[in-house]
Amino acid sequence: MALLTRPQQVSDYHLEELDGELLLFHPGQTTIIACNPTASLIWQLCDGQRTTAEIVALLQTAFPEAAEMIPAEIDALLQQFNRHGALDFV
Repeated sequence: MALLTRPQQVSDYHLEELDGELLLFHPGQTTIIACNPTASLIWQLCDGQRTTAEIVALLQTAFPEAAEMIPAEIDALLQQFNRHGALDFV
């Protein structure tokens, strides 16, 4: 994903906790994405206002011990959300 894109959640997708698991789903579709706490945090940061680069920087500041791995992990996760139709890029 380009660092200057602004990932935005597609409306109607919801993040819910069910039996201790975080699930991202669309009630009108059969799409369900299991999310760990990091994926949940990234999902919440995808507000259409922050660029991908800003999301990366926020998480690198919060988790400096993983700073080198964060860009690739965010890219992979955003691509997964996009493949499932849960994100738009503005």
